[in-house]
Amino acid sequence: MIDPVAFALPAARGGLYESFYFRGTSQDGRHAFWLKHNLLRRNGHKTITVENAFIIFDRVSGESEVIYDKEDMTPAAFATFSRSGHWEQASVNFASGSFFSISREALRGKLHTSRGTAQWELALERSDEVLYHFPNERLYHLPWPKKKIITRDCFLTFRGRITCAGITVDGEFLGMNGHNWGTEHAYEYAYADCNRFAEDPGAYFDGFSVKIALARGLVKSPFLSMSSLKTQGRWHHFNALTASWKQRVEALDDYRWIATFTNASHRLEVSIDGQNPRIEPWVALHYDHPGGARSVVKNTKFATARLQLFSVPDNRLVQELSSEFFELETLLPGNMPSGKGYAGIP
Repeated sequence: MIDPVAFALPAARGGLYESFYFRGTSQDGRHAFWLKHNLLRRNGHKTITVENAFIIFDRVSGESEVIYDKEDMTPAAFATFSRSGHWEQASVNFASGSFFSISREALRGKLHTSRGTAQWELALERSDEVLYHFPNERLYHLPWPKKKIITRDCFLTFRGRITCAGITVDGEFLGMNGHNWGTEHAYEYAYADCNRFAEDPGAYFDGFSVKIALARGLVKSPFLSMSSLKTQGRWHHFNALTASWKQRVEALDDYRWIATFTNASHRLEVSIDGQNPRIEPWVALHYDHPGGARSVVKNTKFATARLQLFSVPDNRLVQELSSEFFELETLLPGNMPSGKGYAGIP
């Protein structure tokens, strides 16, 4: 199967975005962080933009803070950065004094900009449990789908200290490591993941519903949906490409996603509610497309959710799972960027 940590951008012939990211939630459940390492090459350009962002979410205050830095790299500088061939041996020193370093065992970095400061030093305890969202490896190499997604590690423990915008948290965090790339961001989508459930500490969910713009934006696809659930030590995949347009999406808005997934043996009902952004901490980020467009993406690490897994033959409830620690991310085409910066307003 495709290497989940290999750089995608060097092999791409045209424009591409790529993100290698980590999220973690503190043991007491109050704070969550989102650490993003982004690459962007615009269509028809040789220069690559590298971007590093650290976002902290505070569930008690209901606030989030974003610190980020970015810099353009020449093709020669990018060749040096990517010479290892993979993300788990990558580091960047920005002209501003910011830096980041990624290895298999640790994450280190500091952002020192006019927008504020952030710093992290985290040791990693990996499960090395990889989730390939697509059912066939060919889909990671073909031009379509235009967005590729892999969960590099479903159960990742971080130990150390994070500091962002004056907030410092020491200790242990439970989270994951993701990797995605593509020639454009989807027209509309909801994405969610969670590995912290009350009923089953070994459970994991990851899934999405997405609309794709076709014929240069003149036609929009129906929702295409895929998901995977691990519970009671077994994976249930609802990711058949031919069934992706048949999965039922009952609601998808800025702060909510409700969908039902069905395969040959099971039905999975998913209800995720991010609640009011005045209560729960949300962040709005501006995602740049290789073609020059920009989308507003909204994200929280503290959505509440209920999952119900049924056996198809007898409609028997197999497992019910709940959590207050769901990551929920949405992109709605009607949301317009409010400025030129990476971070916007929820």
